Amino acid sequence: MDLDCFFASCERLRNPSLHGRPIAVGGRGDPFIFDIKSRKNIDVSLENSGAFVPTLFYDAESGFSDYFVEKKKIRGIVITSSYEARKMGIKTGMTIREALQRCPQLVVLPPNHLFYHEISHSLKAWLQKKVPVLEQYSIDEFFADLGGWIEDSDVPTFIDTLRQEIKSTFGIPISIGAAPSKWIAKMATSAAKPDGCKTLLEKEVARFVDPLPIDTFPGIGRGFSRRLKAYKIDTLGDLKAAKHLLYRWKKPGIQLYHRVNGDDCEPVAPGHDRRSIGISRTIDPIFDREEIRRRLIILCRHLAQLVARIDAKPQRLFLGIKYQFGQKAKRSVTERFIFSELALRRQILKLFDTIDIYRSLPIVRLGISCGNFDTQSMLRGSLFSQEREMKERNLWHQTAKIRQKYGIDTIRSAVEML
Repeated sequence: MDLDCFFASCERLRNPSLHGRPIAVGGRGDPFIFDIKSRKNIDVSLENSGAFVPTLFYDAESGFSDYFVEKKKIRGIVITSSYEARKMGIKTGMTIREALQRCPQLVVLPPNHLFYHEISHSLKAWLQKKVPVLEQYSIDEFFADLGGWIEDSDVPTFIDTLRQEIKSTFGIPISIGAAPSKWIAKMATSAAKPDGCKTLLEKEVARFVDPLPIDTFPGIGRGFSRRLKAYKIDTLGDLKAAKHLLYRWKKPGIQLYHRVNGDDCEPVAPGHDRRSIGISRTIDPIFDREEIRRRLIILCRHLAQLVARIDAKPQRLFLGIKYQFGQKAKRSVTERFIFSELALRRQILKLFDTIDIYRSLPIVRLGISCGNFDTQSMLRGSLFSQEREMKERNLWHQTAKIRQKYGIDTIRSAVEML
């Protein structure tokens, strides 16, 4: 199940006058996170995020000029657009500036992620009463297993009724595809768009799949596509005929072959074990290492708030940086310590001093993450610093509660303001 133009559809719920008009929801890669001059009411969420990508929520009531215009230049890219806009050549990833040039009547809106997540969360709760096994794949996509619940012959009627009920209950269009396997069902959903249904019985799968270009299959990115085309594999039928080649590529190739073949037997998984969480930001080129350190401290504050939300005990920390001309540096460290915002900050800054080998080059991207979550309830820190680490953890817990209630910028370190 895939909600059609989800963000745009949500905006039409908030403003019905947008129906029938070309609209786009844009983003700016978070222009506020490092801003010390204006305080924003920001919160974080880990719900409805299939790949466990955290979202920073802002009071997203600002207008076009406040959000997209900076120093008289239009910034940002298109996150999603309505079908009316797509007919005018508007695509995801296109700059807002280019989109407006192509479609001057385009209505460009800043995102309201909190509202989108609320709708997604409500829909998930509703769907759990309608289907026996449900997996949320992303904020606007769901898998459901109807095996043993609905007879194959009744599936077309069931999913069309479900589609209409969702549209009447939530006011947003959705496309639904059904097939014997997860990834073929996802392709059937794409074929059903917009606002339609498509059912593929087992005997129909090959006829549907084989003629399609390899780029249409979920999970085949640009790199894998180039690799396949180098072997004259252009369609999914060609891929299915190259079993020997895919098996030579070990696990990724074997997995892809069986997914395309529709015999992968991958189950619909109601829940996932969270392995790691992280946050990263692309920035204008910066030479000043003290400013980079300040921004890392800000990222640590946001990541620590995410960790507090799931009450995790990370043991592995990661830092990655990218320089202006493409050079990269990254490193992770694994050690047992009592997690807190201050402990995270110390480790990340220490990693930065270690891996920043191109000190004459400006930095354009920063990313930090933590994982290897300790499932033991006992807190085990350094024998020589455990008392200090426990005090820091208690302080972090109290500040996290305040930030959750009043916004993540409510309490900030003095060093962030320099």
